[in-house]
Amino acid sequence: MSHENILETDVCIVGAGPSGAATSIKLSKLGIHHIIIDKAEFPRDKTCGDGLILYTYKALKELDEELFQKFLRHPKVLHSDSMKLHISNDHYIHFREAEDRGSLITYARRIDFDNFLVEQLDEIYATKIFGVEVRKIYIENEGVLIGLKNKMQIKAKMLVGADGIQSMVSRKLANHKVPKEEMSTFINAYYSGVTSSSNRFEAEIRLHYKKIPLFFYIFPLVDGQVNVSLGGNTAGIQKHNINLKEVLQEILTSHPKVKNHFINAKREGNWRGWGIPYDFYKKPLSGERYMLVGDAAGLANPFYKEGVGTGMMSGIICAKKIRECLKEENYSHQFLKDYDESLKEEFGKVLRFSKLSLVFSRNRKLFSFVTKLFKSYVERRTPAIVKRRSY
Repeated sequence: MSHENILETDVCIVGAGPSGAATSIKLSKLGIHHIIIDKAEFPRDKTCGDGLILYTYKALKELDEELFQKFLRHPKVLHSDSMKLHISNDHYIHFREAEDRGSLITYARRIDFDNFLVEQLDEIYATKIFGVEVRKIYIENEGVLIGLKNKMQIKAKMLVGADGIQSMVSRKLANHKVPKEEMSTFINAYYSGVTSSSNRFEAEIRLHYKKIPLFFYIFPLVDGQVNVSLGGNTAGIQKHNINLKEVLQEILTSHPKVKNHFINAKREGNWRGWGIPYDFYKKPLSGERYMLVGDAAGLANPFYKEGVGTGMMSGIICAKKIRECLKEENYSHQFLKDYDESLKEEFGKVLRFSKLSLVFSRNRKLFSFVTKLFKSYVERRTPAIVKRRSY
């Protein structure tokens, strides 16, 4: 790669989704100049279940209390203090927020939430390069060289991989590809005309078994539409040749607890699909001159699938470590290892428990029996657990 006409910076972030944007916002708070790249122009849509919980709130509050309040007041997000997880047709766990707080879960289209975060990027410290794809990455003694599709070249002291499940940074520098056993495959569509049995904006989450447990979501949105999603473990779906679209349409037309809500419903737009990685413990999260955040680090929750909040928190932790690297002028793999440990300390317990819950849920009868046994305890403890993980 030619070294002529290279744009130099302390930090380059690849990806401006929630994890990349959170990294950028925190770097700006720390007074660190950086470049943030994304192949898309914003606002841009992203296929997702559109639910935000736990670490999303914690990350926003840590970034800026005023930013968190702006999020709470945003006209395109919908907040709820209640959510039900249906283990079977006659058994569910009801998660409720404490009486003095109103947001157990928030629903927002990703086109709106991601753009909200991008709008917060600091014009003094953050240089945005959007609509251009990264083509090449090289680690050299004096830094990282990033080559873009438009022939632009960037030289950075540190590189942050915030480029999602198909992360080029992870593939090129960590030599890692997400194993199918450690990811979920989902499809979704938006529906209008769906009736609800509740006026509390409750999410409806159901376990639906087809050889493996599938997760069915109905998330309400501020415009009156709902996001309907279905998915499960990628390896299991492929092994059992499960057609997610056929199963989802079967649920909407035949499920005794669902079909009546969709009698007059209309699908708005096409079916869409996406992958959710949860291979957090299967890959290096950092190396010489780079760190991974968000989906690139495999930080989605294995059981309930949400990865926006964990991604944002990883971006904040990453930015703090970058400050140490710049101060010490040390970008070695050895010096960056405690970033991996910091992520494990922050997310390890909840992600391990979630992974165990996912494995346990494969035994339908046993999982139903045990969740019935502990239903009262879980419902009683929910507000304290949520508070510890989200505020």
